[in-house]
Amino acid sequence: MSHAPRPFLDLETFVLLFFAAIVGSVVTTLTYLSKENQPASLLAGGAAAGAALLWARLVIKPPHEK
Repeated sequence: MSHAPRPFLDLETFVLLFFAAIVGSVVTTLTYLSKENQPASLLAGGAAAGAALLWARLVIKPPHEK
C-alpha cells in the first residue's frame, strides 16, 4: 500500500507566503529607491511582509466563530 507523498506546503500556506514575499519585496525596493538606506528599507520591507501575512490570513482564512 503506497500513499502519495504530502506536499511540503498546502495551497493556502503557499499563497499567503507568496503574497507576503511580493509585498515585502515591493516595499523594500521602493523604500531603498526613495532613501537609499539599506537597513531602513529591509526593516520596512520586513514589517510590510509581516503585516501583509497577517492581513491575508484574515482575508483568505478567517477565524471560525463560536
